[in-house]
Amino acid sequence: MKPRFFCIVGILLMVAPLVLAVACTKEESTSVPQVLRANLAGEPATIDPNRASWAAERTVIMQVFQGLLGFNQDLSLKPVVAKEIPSVSNGGISADGRVYTFRLRPEVTWSDGKKVTASDFEYSIKRMLSPELAAQYASFYFDIAGGQDYYGSGKKDDAARSQLRNAVAVKAVDSATLQITLAQPRPSFLQIMALWPAYPLREDIISKFGNSWTEPANYIGNGPFVLTEWVNQDRMTFKPNPNYWGSKPKLSEIRLRMITDVNAELAAYKNNELDMSRVPPGTEKAVMADPVTSKEILRYPELTTFAFQFNIGRPPFDNVKLRQALSTAIDRVAFVDKVRNGVGKPALSWVPPGMPGHDPALGKEYEFNVAKAKQLLAEAGYPDASRLPELKFQYSDTAGNRLIAQFLQGQLKDNLGVNLTLEPMEPKAFTQFVNQEKHMWAWFGWGADYPDPDNWLPEIFGTGAGNNHTKYSNPKFDALAKQAKAELDNAKRLQMWTEAQKMVVADAPIATMFYRERFVLVKPTVKALRTTGMDGHMPGDMFLSEAYLTQ
Repeated sequence: MKPRFFCIVGILLMVAPLVLAVACTKEESTSVPQVLRANLAGEPATIDPNRASWAAERTVIMQVFQGLLGFNQDLSLKPVVAKEIPSVSNGGISADGRVYTFRLRPEVTWSDGKKVTASDFEYSIKRMLSPELAAQYASFYFDIAGGQDYYGSGKKDDAARSQLRNAVAVKAVDSATLQITLAQPRPSFLQIMALWPAYPLREDIISKFGNSWTEPANYIGNGPFVLTEWVNQDRMTFKPNPNYWGSKPKLSEIRLRMITDVNAELAAYKNNELDMSRVPPGTEKAVMADPVTSKEILRYPELTTFAFQFNIGRPPFDNVKLRQALSTAIDRVAFVDKVRNGVGKPALSWVPPGMPGHDPALGKEYEFNVAKAKQLLAEAGYPDASRLPELKFQYSDTAGNRLIAQFLQGQLKDNLGVNLTLEPMEPKAFTQFVNQEKHMWAWFGWGADYPDPDNWLPEIFGTGAGNNHTKYSNPKFDALAKQAKAELDNAKRLQMWTEAQKMVVADAPIATMFYRERFVLVKPTVKALRTTGMDGHMPGDMFLSEAYLTQ
């Protein structure tokens, strides 16, 4: 659930994840202080797993908590607190795909030494679905029988809400067995269960401390680190969890700063106060040319796609030929080079490389071709571009977005003779404008919450979907998406999503532009930083317990 309406800061083996690693000698591991220094770029809004969103919040939570399941570096699933990944063959998933049984490892403990039980997961999931919490990611779990009813019970009396809570089909069968029943099959449910909103929580701690339970002294987790210090607007400090049940972290400390200005962050990195840093937008080519920083660049693909979205409910964008013409008139290679400073890859389809369902051949019809674009414009009824009604492009008024808007304006003028009116807006006003679907044409992006097409297609293109701001509606797409979301045969399911994406590409409610790439600086002393296309704000945040430092 990571819509990106303005250019801000969402892998399988098709795009190899990057590992920075060398052999760690005994001398290196004992003589070098194992303190990793990085930047969160701001104060996390919350570090409550049930409430949290992406980026900085998730980076913190993943050091302190672990769920039933997690992701490997290639984003395949792995068991963590669960003994094994539930399947039909091991009895963990019922034949009809509705009942999931998770069996917990017996050795898993909290940071205070208490044992983690199935009841901790039951409590957490039901809390996350409660109407009082209004958790951002709650809708991901509405396939749990009774989940949506409980979430929507805010106006009911206490007794009715309590009854609906009890009806949520999440049950600790015993201390080591959690059973969850879905209202209908959802093959991607296991991936959703690997996300932080479903991490276990301690009811006794939250009941005792209330909103203060996330303060360092009360922040009891089951992960490799504990939060030992939180100075608001300044820093967080983590140290190894003395009661961690898994492999002990190699780092003795993680220090996360909250420097909001990227130039100040880079200055701290160059002054050896940070071990990694973002690069100010627009300076990437200079960084690549610098004899020092060029050797410290870490770049790798993200599961994130950016695009121009048409409001097809507003003329003239209700004309599919016009949308196709405009998409074909844009030089995406030039966009990546000139606007993105060479960082990222041109995109012709929506689902990015490294995701199941990505088709490298899809969208080829929109490769930059001025003659074809002019022909499509004529077929749309506008052989003379001057007869087009006024086209407007709205955008959040930031320096980066101004470049994007000006590039688009220049492309249409130079290649089609089309005049585009630019309408910059204050960022919050722009977001509200798009959410209310008052825009005509706008910039947006989407990053993966979990690596599956059902996080990418129905969320954006389903009729009436919460993140569908193009007003796109195709009954055939909706029917196929509904079928794909419940299909238990994975090969068939992925083929259905491929066919669904073909419909979207043909209908052109968006003009895809680029797949985002992470571009950061990392000191050569940092080793075993295992990155993925779904990293949060901090590169490698899923596997920091494996990182270490050398001379």
